[in-house]
Amino acid sequence: MTPPSSRRHVAQSPPQANSANREPQDAGEPTALQLRMRQILAESDFPAISQAALDALRHMPDDDASIQRLANIVLRDYSLTLKVLRTANSAYYRRSEQTIQSAAHAMLLLGARTVRHLAASLLAFEHYRKRSPALKELMLLSLLTANHARETAMRRKLPDPEEAHLCGMFRNLGEVLVSGYFPAEYARILRHMEERRKGEGIATFDILGFQFEELGQAMALHWGMPESVVAATRADGPSAGSDIGVIAAFAHDLTYAVYRRDADPRRDDAAEVLTRYARRLNLTREQVSGVLRAALQETKEVFASAKVTVDDLRLKRLNGAAMEVLGRWSATPADGVESHADAPQPSDQPSLEAERPVQGAEMARLRTELSAEVARVVHPSSGEDLNRVILIAIEAIFRGGPFDRVIFCMITPDRSGLRARYWLGATAEQLRERFSFDLSPRDGPVPVAMLRRQSIYVPVERDFTAQELRFAQSLGSSGFGVFPVVVGGKLLGCVFCDRPWNAPLPDASTLAYVRSLCDGAVRGIEARTSGVVHSVAGAPSVIVGTPVLDPARKGELILRLLRGEEAEQVGREAGVPVPLLEQWRKDFLAGAIAGLGGS
Repeated sequence: MTPPSSRRHVAQSPPQANSANREPQDAGEPTALQLRMRQILAESDFPAISQAALDALRHMPDDDASIQRLANIVLRDYSLTLKVLRTANSAYYRRSEQTIQSAAHAMLLLGARTVRHLAASLLAFEHYRKRSPALKELMLLSLLTANHARETAMRRKLPDPEEAHLCGMFRNLGEVLVSGYFPAEYARILRHMEERRKGEGIATFDILGFQFEELGQAMALHWGMPESVVAATRADGPSAGSDIGVIAAFAHDLTYAVYRRDADPRRDDAAEVLTRYARRLNLTREQVSGVLRAALQETKEVFASAKVTVDDLRLKRLNGAAMEVLGRWSATPADGVESHADAPQPSDQPSLEAERPVQGAEMARLRTELSAEVARVVHPSSGEDLNRVILIAIEAIFRGGPFDRVIFCMITPDRSGLRARYWLGATAEQLRERFSFDLSPRDGPVPVAMLRRQSIYVPVERDFTAQELRFAQSLGSSGFGVFPVVVGGKLLGCVFCDRPWNAPLPDASTLAYVRSLCDGAVRGIEARTSGVVHSVAGAPSVIVGTPVLDPARKGELILRLLRGEEAEQVGREAGVPVPLLEQWRKDFLAGAIAGLGGS
């Protein structure tokens, strides 16, 4: 079988005689593309990826509120959680020697835009790789293209490499959709390319009436993808209109040349691609080699989990898996290539609970790492404000419990009630609407625990009261915990956590872990201030003293002010009120002037 690689990049427009396939016969007749889109959207499994992609990609400002919403998407998927952590700890993004263990902390450092790009790429990969062997390999190729694009963007010093990753991931979306939803037609396209010596563009048009890129663009628009991604689905070689479009096209062509062409010792496929893009990208051969190595290393773990070796990613195996749909051709592994036909495949629907490290020494290690990270970010020297600290702390409770839902409630400004402020868990978004209580014993067990200032998890530490049992049943919980947060003698809020009705109750070590996190956060907040009004957004002011900072740290902050940085920004990052910063600056200048006068 001769691969169509030598013809893939030749400009071949569909013949004009076939233009009737492209246009409707009358105004009311849908096009071939529209008909295929309707069929895809009608598939029973389609809304899952559609809604997930829309949730991840809908325009949100790059702020902490967006991170709160994205955290609930990311933490539902264990592989996505790991991806976010791995990215934040990579050399490109890492800002300190400390390894980040909290996904919320990682997202705060990366920003909502970068996390949205990561989420969309991985959600699409995880969904579509499970549909068929051919599609699994196509998705792995898409992931390679995405990694090629990111690595190239980093070498070109683009400001957002993850946007390039997303563009690369969806560059081949049209072929993925045809392979996944129309396998018979996809096999016929491959047969046309093989037997009739037709290029991909003509073969696709002959069978479908449109090209892969047109379907990819239509679906990207339907999903509400960023404009750069929509354009990248049709980015065509070095002539693409934007830098990121050129990078997506280059990454796509590089993947094809290296992984979908049959090896030929007389031909340097990567060099051919590099030559075509030389003027637009100005990359050296060594840099392209670095792109290939780094992308393969990044993708290696995913290959292993999908039971695919790199040598499997050859066009012959891809064509063979697709043509089996027609029952006309059966692929055999190339010489020396391991066959994975009989290897155990990943579960069709892997759950977060199945993958999450929830037992024994692994859980103890996770709790230790998360606790240490909470202790670091709550310390005044971290520069994190309290809102971010709280989000990181409730993630530590959510993952380290693990719990089905964790909600942080805050005292209202008039101190008469409680309102949900942060929440994590698949159904916490809906539940938060119910977490609006008057601070009265008549309003349920959460206000009762707050007024008593005593943490409790029922029915672990005592039996349910009648009121608590009704509350747990209304939530569908096996039990629940309420952990009041008291700072400087004043109630700030509480942490609520629970598990589903059929889940085991937490043990004593789990509850001790939750209490230690709450206590550590309180101690950290109190260490920041002593005698100064400190407020958390949306909460009443808590009077807890003046900041406890060593002279060197104070000097750093004063120097930042003298260099012209805004006092509000410096104060927010250091956890120091602006009036106090201004006073420190005045004292410093007065001392400096006095010193000059005495010289």
